[in-house]
Amino acid sequence: MRDLVIRFLLPYQDESVLLGADYDSALHRKNADPHGADAYAVQYLDLRPCYDLLLRNRKDLPVEFAEEIGGNAPFLETLAPIRNRVMHGRPLHPDDPESAITSLSAFRSRQWNATTRTLDRLRADAAWEPAFIEPVGTTDKILHNLPDADYDETGLVGRGDEAKKILSALEVGRDNVITITGEGGIGKTALALDIAYRLLDSDTNPFEAILWVSLKTEKLTASGVEQLNGAIQGIDESIAVLSAGLSGDFSSSVKELSESLEGIQCLIVLDNLETAQGSEVIALYETLPNSVKYLFTSRLGIGELERRYPLLPLSNPEAKLLFRKFATKRGQKGLAGLSDKTLGEVVGRLRFSPLAIRWYILSAEAGRVPSDLIHSQQELLDFCVKNVYEGLTGGSRAVLSVLRALDRAIGFDEFAVLTDMPIDDLRSATQELSRGSLVTVELESAGAMSTRLALTPTARAFLAREDRSGAFIVKVLQRERQYKATLEERVAERGRSVDPAVVRARSSADNPSVHLLRAAIRFARAGKLEKAREQVERARNFNPEFSEVYRIAGDLDSQEARFESAVSEYQNALSMAVGAETIATTSYLLADVMSRRLHDAGLALPYAEKAYHAWSNPDTAFLLGRIRTWTGLFAEGQELLEEALDAATGRHELVVSNALIDSWGRWADAEWKAHRPFEAMNKSTAGFHLGRELAKAPQRDNRLIDVTLECCVTYLRALNALPELFQAQRKRLEEVSRFLREESKTSGASKKVPYVKDAIRTSIQHPDIPFDAKTDLSRALEIFEETGVEISTFRSGAGR
Repeated sequence: MRDLVIRFLLPYQDESVLLGADYDSALHRKNADPHGADAYAVQYLDLRPCYDLLLRNRKDLPVEFAEEIGGNAPFLETLAPIRNRVMHGRPLHPDDPESAITSLSAFRSRQWNATTRTLDRLRADAAWEPAFIEPVGTTDKILHNLPDADYDETGLVGRGDEAKKILSALEVGRDNVITITGEGGIGKTALALDIAYRLLDSDTNPFEAILWVSLKTEKLTASGVEQLNGAIQGIDESIAVLSAGLSGDFSSSVKELSESLEGIQCLIVLDNLETAQGSEVIALYETLPNSVKYLFTSRLGIGELERRYPLLPLSNPEAKLLFRKFATKRGQKGLAGLSDKTLGEVVGRLRFSPLAIRWYILSAEAGRVPSDLIHSQQELLDFCVKNVYEGLTGGSRAVLSVLRALDRAIGFDEFAVLTDMPIDDLRSATQELSRGSLVTVELESAGAMSTRLALTPTARAFLAREDRSGAFIVKVLQRERQYKATLEERVAERGRSVDPAVVRARSSADNPSVHLLRAAIRFARAGKLEKAREQVERARNFNPEFSEVYRIAGDLDSQEARFESAVSEYQNALSMAVGAETIATTSYLLADVMSRRLHDAGLALPYAEKAYHAWSNPDTAFLLGRIRTWTGLFAEGQELLEEALDAATGRHELVVSNALIDSWGRWADAEWKAHRPFEAMNKSTAGFHLGRELAKAPQRDNRLIDVTLECCVTYLRALNALPELFQAQRKRLEEVSRFLREESKTSGASKKVPYVKDAIRTSIQHPDIPFDAKTDLSRALEIFEETGVEISTFRSGAGR
């Protein structure tokens, strides 16, 4: 373009007029060049000013050339930054070569002969490179000592999002220390160097100097691990490198470095920080002025001060792109031409690691068999992981052993359950392993609070398959089997009615707590309440917002007759309960304790209603029916009790029937007290007939006899108040009398006997009582009298 300006424009205009505002800067460069005396200032124009000059003077250019210059102007947006990276020694982007060739191919007129020849040569021989003389000196606006990128064969593949975030954080300057962490070979150095070069060319770069020091002491090649000659050993030696990046004569002391950086906005980049002692880094940080910011790369981080940016493996498409580009550059056409499916399998076996991909291709280039490389990566793995693994504490190694033995991702709480490891020790070990990029810690699902632990693919490949014969691992695997059995039992329990022994999880994240709570239930059934409470408290520590923890705690309190405490635990559980079945079960137990243990049916009623409305089933219907009866809502209560009776079987059928008879007796007693003897007589008769039929069955119990006797008492009292009905009620009266005579032989100890005797005495004194009924009642009274129990003893329980 400079030659075209000289050819078509310069003969007709003065150079200073033609260049306009760009003339002074071009002339300054010309004068600074020892060989520029005979040159035109035009020959020192940059790419964009030169192109703009041609655009402004299109009317003076040949028509075909002028049209091409105008039509291809948009390509300058692509070419200018690529040329800038080339001329200033910046790392190339992955698509720079292809983008440059595509853009330049649009310039086809005969004016671009040299460009056309270069493109034809590249198409004929992709490995050919044009001769390039690197510019002498630097034109950078800020001081730096950044090294050449070692990834220019392919450009930095991927990492765009990570670079953008870290670059933004450095420009904002809120964090004094930023550390890029990740396993060996994952691309930390490449990313840090890319970020540093981006800062150099950024209009918003806040730094006046960028100083780079690498503490890398070895590198992995196709031939194995090689020690780097002249590698910097520790922070002390790095001071000399940092000082050398500044103008002046220093004795390489940290004090003089601090003095020279005072007031200078400087970014210090320390690469491979894991080879230095953390205390050394902190001492450097505390000595250098506040105007200095830090960007570190490390497999571990320094443990304090820093904001970490963990670097993960490449994505599948990024790994494939890097593989194909690097294989092409190294002349490995067979590898570069792998099918997409096969290539996906290969980069997957290489764990999407940039270093592993490069090592694989370099090793193949050196003559090793590619299939053997996939199966024999120990040297690579040792390079990436071994130094981190050897520095781990015993607890962290134990965690790795368990993860390798289980060979799966595992929830944090589940891990604590299986290992019986103190939660604080597990957290500490997890943090250490996470810093070393040996485990990943992530949420189980979107929006969840619980986390899962998993070995990174590299750590999994590095660790030998765990020997399962050790006592610790054997115990863990036994617990795992018990844990899985608990989950299977929970699945089998789905759809059952209200049962305090069923622990319901909100999601799979609650499974560890469910396991502990079921263990608590088993201990409680065995009478080991202290052990049961230990399990509940462990579950509470894991999952303090899980309602079933508090519900089971309430069950234990209730079992120990600590009913007020049980109510408090149940109310806590209800405030956190999620799901109709959980809400219903908790409300059911709360209402049951309030009504049966604390004898406050009125307080229990709203909770019984909540249970029934949340989950209508025989259990909740029975409880609500019973409590409604106790609070005087007899009709509604009996409707629910009959609903429960329709579904009841076995022993539960007798329990519900007893409650229904009791309901008739209470209703009759209420009518009697309200001075409605006729209604009292009819309702007590209904209860009596149901009780008499059930009393004939072998499954009868004392409660059945009690509630039936109560119906008999109310019936006799009501009939005594209506003596004119003795004849009309003759048949029914004889049935009641016969029942009392028969039951007097076996029910003498019943708490209802005193009321029965009182009612009989009144009845047999009426002159209109039928003879057969009087005979049966008199005989029953004789037998009951033998118990010697008087009504005054039980007066406090009247009506119950």
